[in-house]
Amino acid sequence: MLRALKTWRDLWQHRARSVLVVLAVALGLMAAGTILNAWALVERATDLGYRTSLPVSATLVLDRADAHALTIAKAQPDIAAARLRRSVMAAVQANGRSRNAVVMALDDFQRADIGRLQLDTSPLEDGLWIERSSLDFSGASVGEPVSLKLAGGQTQSVDLRGLVRDVSQAPGWMENLVYLYGSEAALTRLGAPPGFNELQVRVRDEHPTRAEVRRSVDALKDKLSAAGYTVRNVDVPEPGQHIHAAQMDSLLMTQGAFGLLALLACGFLVVNLVSAMLAGQTREIAVMKVLGGSPRQIGAMVLAQAGALGLLASAIALPAALWLGRLYGGLKAELLNFPLDGIATPVWAVALQLAVGLALPLAAAALPVRAALSRPVGEALRDIGITREGQALSLQRGAFAARLVPLLGGWARPLLLSVGNAFRRRQRMLLTVLALAIGGAVYLGAANLRSAVRGSVDDLFVAQRYQVQIRVGAPTPAAKLEALAADVPGVAAAEAWRGLRTQLGSEPLTLLGVSGRLLSPRLIEGRWFGVDGELVVSRLLQRQQPALTVGSKHRIADHDWTIVGLVDAGPQAMAYTSRATLDVLAGNDLATSLVLRLDRPGSPIALLDAVQQLREAFSEAGIAIAASQSQAENRRVVEDHLLMVVDFLGAMGIVMIAVGAMGLASTMGLAVLERRREIGVLRAIGARNGAILALIQVEGLTLVALAWLASLPLALPLSALLEAAFGRIMFSVPWRLVPSVATALGWLGLMALISLIACALPARRALRIPAAQALAYN
Repeated sequence: MLRALKTWRDLWQHRARSVLVVLAVALGLMAAGTILNAWALVERATDLGYRTSLPVSATLVLDRADAHALTIAKAQPDIAAARLRRSVMAAVQANGRSRNAVVMALDDFQRADIGRLQLDTSPLEDGLWIERSSLDFSGASVGEPVSLKLAGGQTQSVDLRGLVRDVSQAPGWMENLVYLYGSEAALTRLGAPPGFNELQVRVRDEHPTRAEVRRSVDALKDKLSAAGYTVRNVDVPEPGQHIHAAQMDSLLMTQGAFGLLALLACGFLVVNLVSAMLAGQTREIAVMKVLGGSPRQIGAMVLAQAGALGLLASAIALPAALWLGRLYGGLKAELLNFPLDGIATPVWAVALQLAVGLALPLAAAALPVRAALSRPVGEALRDIGITREGQALSLQRGAFAARLVPLLGGWARPLLLSVGNAFRRRQRMLLTVLALAIGGAVYLGAANLRSAVRGSVDDLFVAQRYQVQIRVGAPTPAAKLEALAADVPGVAAAEAWRGLRTQLGSEPLTLLGVSGRLLSPRLIEGRWFGVDGELVVSRLLQRQQPALTVGSKHRIADHDWTIVGLVDAGPQAMAYTSRATLDVLAGNDLATSLVLRLDRPGSPIALLDAVQQLREAFSEAGIAIAASQSQAENRRVVEDHLLMVVDFLGAMGIVMIAVGAMGLASTMGLAVLERRREIGVLRAIGARNGAILALIQVEGLTLVALAWLASLPLALPLSALLEAAFGRIMFSVPWRLVPSVATALGWLGLMALISLIACALPARRALRIPAAQALAYN
C-alpha cells in the first residue's frame, strides 16, 4: 500500500513530466494506430468488397460476341462464369462540365456469378446508371438528364436512372473518366453498334496465378477461333487484385514505417524523462535500499509509474486513432472504390495498439531503472545531481570550456556556460537530439520527395509540347486532321497520332505512332527512333516487360523491331515509333487522335475557344470528336495521384517533430529543475533575469543546432529510400537527396521557434522562485 502511495505521489510531484510522457506516447501511438487501423479497414474492405464481387479474370475483345461465344466459354471446364459486354467511348456534359466517359452495356446487370454490380434501382431498358465515384466529378445529378455524345454519334439527352458501384473500376474522379452503364438496347438507341464485342470470363480456381489464367484464356481463344470468331485483344489483370491494391499496400506499409519511427522517437522521450526522474530520486532509492527494499520492489514502483502513463496515453490515443483511422481508411478505400459502411476495425488491431501503448513506456523505462538500481548505495548518497560519475564539477566544466574556446573565440563566458550545459547530461542530450533529428530527417525527406515528384511531373509535361489532345470517333486520314486543325485560329501546330494494340508474347503492348515534333520524352538510355522498325519504350513498360532492353530485337505484330531507346514517360506503359511505320503495317494513313499546340498555351479562354472552333470545323467536315482532354486536366489528375502520398509523409514528419519538440521541452524543464541552486547562486551574485533566461535559451538552441546538423546527413539515405519506394509504388522520380536551402533553413527556423517557447516556460517558472528557496533546493 505504501509503495502504491509513493508511486502516485511521484507521478503527481512530476506531473508536468508525466503529462509530456502521456502526450508524446499518445501522439506517437495515434500516428501509428491511424495507419494500422486504416490498413486493417482497407484489407477488410478489399476482402468483402472486391473478392466477394467475383471479379473478372480476363476480357477478350472479339469481332462479335454473342450467345454462341458465351456457350463456348461456359463449356470450358476451368471457366466458372462468363458474360457479354460492349464498351463505347463518349463525352458527357452536365451543369457546364464536359467530361470524357465510357458507356458499358452488359447482357445481364444482375448476374451474381461474375463481376457483381451494386445497383440502387432495378435495371430498365432505357436510361443510364452512373458509377458512384464519377457522380461528383461529372457534375451530374441522378434523376436529371445529361448530354451524351458517343464516338461518331450525335449529342443526345439521356436520363440518369440511378447509381451503380463497380468495385473493379478505379475511381472515376481519379481516372478523370465518367463510368456509365446501360442496356444493350439503350446503347443501340444512342448510336452504338448493335450487339456485344467483349467476352468476360471468371476462372474456376479461386486463387489462380496470372500464368494459369492465361493458359485457360489461350485454350478458350483457340476454341473461339475454331468457331469462326476473331480475337482482337486479350486483357488479363492480376488475379484477385484490384488495379490499385499493390500501390495502396505499399503506400500504407511505407507510412506504417514512419509510424514506427514516431513511436521510436516517443521511446527516446520516455527514456529521458524516466532517467531524469530517477536522477532526482537517487538518494531516495539509496535510502530504500538501506531500509531493506529489494531491487525488484523498487523497480516495480518505477515501472508501475511507466505502465500507468502508458495506460493513460492509450486511453487517449486509441479512440482518436480509431476515428482518424476510419477517416483515413475511408479515403484509401475510396481510392480503391470501396465503401467502409458496416466494416469495423478488427479486434486484433485494437489489442495490438493497447499492447504497444503499455509496452513502449515499460521497455523505455527498463534501461534507466536497471542503471539506477545497479548504482552503489554510497555513491548514490553522495550524488549532488549535476556531475558525471567520478568527475568533479570544476574539471567537467573546465574541459568543456577548453574545447569550446578555440571554436567560439572571444565570446562571452556565459555563452560557454550555456553550451557546456547542453552537454552536461550526455545521454539525455543524445536522445533529445536524436528524436529531433529523426523528425527533421523525415520532414526534409518528404520535402525532397515533393520536390522530386514535382520535378518529375514538370519533366513529363515539358516533354509534351502540346496543350490539347483530341480523340476522333473514327479513324481519319492524318493529313486531313492536321489540315483542318491548322486552319483554326489560335492553333500553332497540330500532329496526328495513331495507336496499335498488340501483344508481345502473352503480354499486351500498346504502340503509339508519332512524328516527334510535339512529343519528346526525356531519354534515359539510347536514342529516339529513326528508321522503320525502331521502337522507344517507356521505363514503366520495361519494368513490366524486362525483355524490352535497349538493343534487343522482337517480333511484334508480324514485324521485326529493334529497341533503340528508353524514355521516362511517367505512369504510361507504351512503346513509341513513327506514325509512318504503323501506316505501312496497317496499309493506310488513318489516325485516331490529334494533339494541338496553341498560340497562347497559358490561357484557359484561348484553349476553350480553340477546342470549340475545332469541334465546329470537324463537324462541318463530317468528323466526330469522341473526346478532348487538356494537358492542364491531365496534370491535375497525375498530381492528385502522387502528391496525396507525399503530403501524408510530410504530415508524419510534422508529428515526429512535435514528439521531438516535447522531448526538447522536457529536457529543458529537467535541466532548469536540476540547476535551481545554480540559478539561485547566479541571482545572488547579481545576475539579471534576462541574462539567466538567455543562458537557458542558448542551451536549448544548442540542442536544436545539433539536431539540425544531424538531420541533414540523415535526410540523405531517408530521401533515397523514399524516392526508391515511391518509384516502385508509382513511377520513378529524379533523385533529390539534398534539401533546398530554403527548406533546410525553414526547418531550422521552426525548431528554433519551438526551442524558444520550450525554454521560456520552465525558465520563467524557475525565476519566480526566491533565491533563498532556490539555494535550498535538493
